[in-house]
Amino acid sequence: MSAYLLIVILNLFGTHNIQDASSTYSANNKPFFEAETLIQKGIKSVFDELDADLDTFSWHNYNINSGRIDCSYLFDTVKIKLIDSSLNRFYIHPSQGHITSDFGERQSTGGWHYGVDIKLMKGDTVRAAFDGIVRVTKYDKNGYGNVVVIRHHNGIETIYGHLSKYVVKTNHKIKAGDVVGLGGSTGRSSGNHLHFEMRYYGEPFNPNHIIDFENFQLKSNTLALFKDDFSYLTEMRKAVWYKVCSGDNLGKIANKFNTSVNTLCRLNKISPESTLSIGKKLLVRAATSVTTKQPSAQVSNK
Repeated sequence: MSAYLLIVILNLFGTHNIQDASSTYSANNKPFFEAETLIQKGIKSVFDELDADLDTFSWHNYNINSGRIDCSYLFDTVKIKLIDSSLNRFYIHPSQGHITSDFGERQSTGGWHYGVDIKLMKGDTVRAAFDGIVRVTKYDKNGYGNVVVIRHHNGIETIYGHLSKYVVKTNHKIKAGDVVGLGGSTGRSSGNHLHFEMRYYGEPFNPNHIIDFENFQLKSNTLALFKDDFSYLTEMRKAVWYKVCSGDNLGKIANKFNTSVNTLCRLNKISPESTLSIGKKLLVRAATSVTTKQPSAQVSNK
């Protein structure tokens, strides 16, 4: 059993039954194997409730980015069945607004927008797209604001950002259509909208491949992912440097590259009060790395 799997089991199952087991042993002086049996029964009940293809790869409740993998191993098409009436799995559109900013490179900053922005009003209902388990609920200081991350089947995750509030708890099961929060403009946001992402084992891909955002439905019951869907990441993982120009300051540079002054200071080992010399090179994005470990999800090829 992996450490990640043990963590999610303990989070889902809770410690109260383990404490019950200890109490049983102490109070009644029964053999330890009886207490252990109680624990194992509890763990089994969690597995019975969990779907077998809901992978716990890199499961934690604090980082939005789960342990990313190198999707260059995708030599063949990966097909994941998203709608399956026999398993009572369906899709519900998160929020029925139009797209205001699409997935892809942002020309103004040269950065990458890893999801789509959906127009909504503050307080509008935001719903889970698929069945799954809530992995993260938090206020993210790096831009997402109030955010919810849900782990779905076969390595898929969805992210719901800039919420005015979230109404779900980590490690709780959720069904497609359940309310995850209310729309808003928290975090790095210029107006009320939902930032919606889809990821495969931590790597964002264009949700337009599978979702018809004009008609609020899936284009197909099965998601097909190709190696080319992640080719943009090769360039995005490289370090980015910026040469300071006349009139620049840390705030202006941070806005240009959709980052924060604190991040620039940390990357360059400077303080917010540091003087910027014209021509000085600043690191605005560090190179990122991924693990080459292949996930253990049971991917449907039907």
